[in-house]
Amino acid sequence: MPTTKETAVRNQAGAAPTAPFEQHRSLLLGLAYRLLGSMWDAEDVVQEAYVRWTRADRSSIREPRAFLITVVSRLALDQLKSARASREVYVGPWLPEPVATGSARAAGHDRIARHRRVRHFAPDGAAVAA
Repeated sequence: MPTTKETAVRNQAGAAPTAPFEQHRSLLLGLAYRLLGSMWDAEDVVQEAYVRWTRADRSSIREPRAFLITVVSRLALDQLKSARASREVYVGPWLPEPVATGSARAAGHDRIARHRRVRHFAPDGAAVAA
């Protein structure tokens, strides 16, 4: 008969791997964005962290949050190291891209959709707003 500890370890190992990850996804995405300055790169790093989370032996992980933060931090730092050479060639300012949250995000999508509906092309090929 298995002990309570053995049952807990088996349940943790057999549990859905996405639950702890999804619980910390926004934290991980925010961390990666602050390190990388690009939401595209941050999403890539978080996705790679998910792949590593699903492949890891979760029965040996005591703190999923700490594990995931460590993985995302290391992946982001590795990406920064590999991107350093390409950034040295770039001569313009290197600023993080703005990220809309909440109602600002919804307003931005509405503005883009309205712009796409209103815009059409004149016979000479120039874009004009109607």
